Amino acid sequence: MKRIWSISVACLVAVSLVWLTGCTKDVEADFECPASVVAGETFFVSNYSLNAYSYIWEFGDKSYVSSSANFDEAFAAVNGASFDSALDGLWGSSKEDYDYYVGQDPDPVYFKYAGEKKIILHAYSKNGKKSSHKTKYIKVLNPSSYTITSLELQKINMSSWDTGILSGEDPDIYFNIVDMNGSVLYTSTTKSNVSEYSLPVTWHFSQKLDYASNYYIRFYDKDDGIDSDDLMASCVFESSYLTPGSDSYTWQASSGTIKFTVGLSW
Repeated sequence: MKRIWSISVACLVAVSLVWLTGCTKDVEADFECPASVVAGETFFVSNYSLNAYSYIWEFGDKSYVSSSANFDEAFAAVNGASFDSALDGLWGSSKEDYDYYVGQDPDPVYFKYAGEKKIILHAYSKNGKKSSHKTKYIKVLNPSSYTITSLELQKINMSSWDTGILSGEDPDIYFNIVDMNGSVLYTSTTKSNVSEYSLPVTWHFSQKLDYASNYYIRFYDKDDGIDSDDLMASCVFESSYLTPGSDSYTWQASSGTIKFTVGLSW
């Protein structure tokens, strides 16, 4: 009986070892993301990993932006380590070159600039002993166009006009949006008797522009009668200075003589 008992114990131990080692299945990292997006366009990344417990996403580009106010927030760091120490163990000093998100799925995200971007998902077993990673590339394209929805004039040189024959004491200001060939694409309404004390003044409108092109925005003092309108400022508006997806952009002359903010939609 003792021998049979010994054999039974040995079998039980063997079965237990098989069961324990079988509990930690191989981890397989996998996710889906779009093949291409437009810069500034929000998109989702979906996690389809198998047998994983915790995750770290690596966005190898500082132009990555999460819709979360704090995407450093972690709910499952590797082996129970803190967020920073977990990253130190993975990437060491290169940590500063990347953005990270810890968790099942990142919040909706976008890239601010065009180019080929890399996304890496690191997946880990519950005890941290097994891991897997998946790398995918996403092509980020520049937008083809954008729309200026408003213009707020905040500062302008008040000496660059004359009173005209029938004009008031302060300039009556309007602006044109002009392409590089000199064609006027948009002419605003006129704001009458604008003084430095009445600034800022705002125009609301809608003008679609080509992201690959540059423009002039020219401000005039409108004069009635035989006197011609006075050019108060001519500003070169470069589309490439805009951050795709942003809702506004402020243009300011290096001389400080003019400043305005445009509202944007994409």
